[in-house]
Amino acid sequence: MQESQTIFQLKKLGYLVDEKGKLRRKTVLERYYEQGVLELEGSPFSAKQRKKAGEILARDYYLGNYNHLQSIKLFESNIPTTGDSGIERSLYYKNRYLKAIKYVPYEFWPVLYTVCIEDKKIMYEKEKYDSELKNKNNIFHLKMLLVLGLERLLKYYLQKNKKSS
Repeated sequence: MQESQTIFQLKKLGYLVDEKGKLRRKTVLERYYEQGVLELEGSPFSAKQRKKAGEILARDYYLGNYNHLQSIKLFESNIPTTGDSGIERSLYYKNRYLKAIKYVPYEFWPVLYTVCIEDKKIMYEKEKYDSELKNKNNIFHLKMLLVLGLERLLKYYLQKNKKSS
C-alpha cells in the first residue's frame, strides 16, 4: 500500500515508469510536449514528431561523447575497434550531430540546446523594469523559437532518411 502511494507521488512530481519498471524523470521536452508547447498550427508535422527530433538530437550528442572530455585524438588513434562499437560509433554520432546543428539557424540554436541537450526549462532573465506581460511574451517567443528549431531538425532528419532509402 505504501509503495503504491510513493509511486503515485513520484508520478505526480514528474517521474515515469519505463518498460523495465524503473523510474526516470521526465525531460523538459516531454513536459513541453504534454503541455502542448510543441504544437504549431499549419505545419505538416505533429508535436510528437518534433519531440522525437529533439530526442534524436540529444541521443546523437550523448552517444557522440560531447558530454565527456576526450583524452585522445579520435582521428589519430590506433585503437582497434570492431564494427559498430567504440570510436567508430562515437565518430558516427559526432558527425551526425554536427550535420544536424548546421541545419538549424543560429537564432534557434541557444533555445534548442538549452531544452534538448541541457534539459533545462526556457527561462527569460527578467530585467529590473520588465512588466509581467513582457516577461510572458518573451517566454512565448522563446518557446516559438524552440518549436521552429525542432521543425528544422525534423526536416533534416526526414531529408536524411529519404536519401538513404
